[in-house]
Amino acid sequence: MVDELVMGRFRLEERIGSGGMGTVYRAFDERLQRQVALKEVMVGDPERIAREAQAAARLNHPGIVSLFEFGIEGHRALLVSELVCGATLDELAREGQLCDRDVAELGWDVCEALDHAHERGVVHRDVKPQNVIARDDAGAGRSAKLTDFGIASLAGAPTLTAPGEVVGTLAYMSPEQAEGGHAGPESDTYSLALTLYECWAGENPARRASPAQTAREKGSPLPPLASYRPDLPAGLCDAVDACLRPDPGDRAVLPELQRALEASIPDLDHEYAVPAPAGSDGRGGRSFTPGLGRVAIAAATALLCVALAHPAGLGGLALLVALLALPAAFIATSPERAGLPALAVALGAVSAGGAYPAAVAALERTAVARFAIGVLGWCWLLAASAALGIEPPAGLVDPPPAGWDASVGTTADSLLAPLVETGSLIGMVSFGAAAAALGRVLEIRHLALAALGALVWAAALAAVLRLVGDGGLHWAPLVIATSALLAAAAEHRARAPRPVSARRPAEAHESAAPA
Repeated sequence: MVDELVMGRFRLEERIGSGGMGTVYRAFDERLQRQVALKEVMVGDPERIAREAQAAARLNHPGIVSLFEFGIEGHRALLVSELVCGATLDELAREGQLCDRDVAELGWDVCEALDHAHERGVVHRDVKPQNVIARDDAGAGRSAKLTDFGIASLAGAPTLTAPGEVVGTLAYMSPEQAEGGHAGPESDTYSLALTLYECWAGENPARRASPAQTAREKGSPLPPLASYRPDLPAGLCDAVDACLRPDPGDRAVLPELQRALEASIPDLDHEYAVPAPAGSDGRGGRSFTPGLGRVAIAAATALLCVALAHPAGLGGLALLVALLALPAAFIATSPERAGLPALAVALGAVSAGGAYPAAVAALERTAVARFAIGVLGWCWLLAASAALGIEPPAGLVDPPPAGWDASVGTTADSLLAPLVETGSLIGMVSFGAAAAALGRVLEIRHLALAALGALVWAAALAAVLRLVGDGGLHWAPLVIATSALLAAAAEHRARAPRPVSARRPAEAHESAAPA
């Protein structure tokens, strides 16, 4: 194919992309002496290919690819369009070249492009990070190009999809589109909001481990954007969330999203990269379904308790495991974080239990989860330290009598009842509040300020813990302060504090790239 002359004027130079919608080549227009992108599609459905050309022909906007030519040669259809030099949102996020302000400004451009298309009766139906190309305009910053109208629907044209047929990219499509229903402008709004959400949060909250799992959960409420990025302006988060409502009739409209993006731009960071997309294989998918992971953890814990209570005759130990282990499976923001409370025991074993809230703040995502996991960690520390004879903290609980692990009543009296006494409750709330508070400190983007906040936090936690029990906690303030500083350093590093201006040379992308 390379070096072939097609349609009597376009010389194919190299293949630059391929996918389900066809193969894309960089080509040279020998008549007009310019570089172009040429998409080759095998003619299995000539009506749909003609519709792509019709959709593009209706549109004339700087934020949308320009279609130059359309033709059919033998068994293949050829669409010739402008060649856009730039990178997709997905590529920029993965390479640390996209900041919060970039996302808002490029999202505003896509709003403009979609509004132009909707006014002309064209619904894109496949808005996603891979179909938004950012190009650097000399002296004018970046601008976005919306690509690939290959599955667009046209107002006034007969539908080419059967009832219930689903077209588009499942992880980004609206619930009504996933069900094979009518996909109107509100579907594009949903997909764009989900695209922006993913750019800011680093993961797509609607994607699951497999297409079937993703499809089953379509229409379920998504976690608010603020749960991933509480540092973003509240009005912006609310606008994105409003565009992601399952019912299209309740969904915010595109102009509302555009206004929120414009209003937030001055307040958004423009120095540091957004979180890198989850997953290293280019798909950003989760390794498992959160719901399934939680059920698996709960089921395994329940089976362990049954095994302890009956065959092993350790009813007391089974009760302790059930009450302390099961809540974390449902409170943690992801199943892999459900084991965090056990970290409190490990730290307590080396007289460093006061470092636990800092570890939770660094590893958990939301303030509510940090508080709850902090509370659970205190309970684990108090009960497990006493049961294992590892330095019971501050005399709050005495070592249980021999045989406690076989007796439910003894376990309840000696290990569980002390957890709800006044001294323990103070420590419990202190651990939870400290984990949640340090999480807010870690959101400070300037490392020196974050470190100063961490030291103030450590001093406050150490002072509160002196009031717990008999004041005999053996957690040195230096341990608490060091843990807070390490958490601040780790968070600063995780934010990829690389200036987004350090960009590689732009590559060429065909702006109607195959899905």
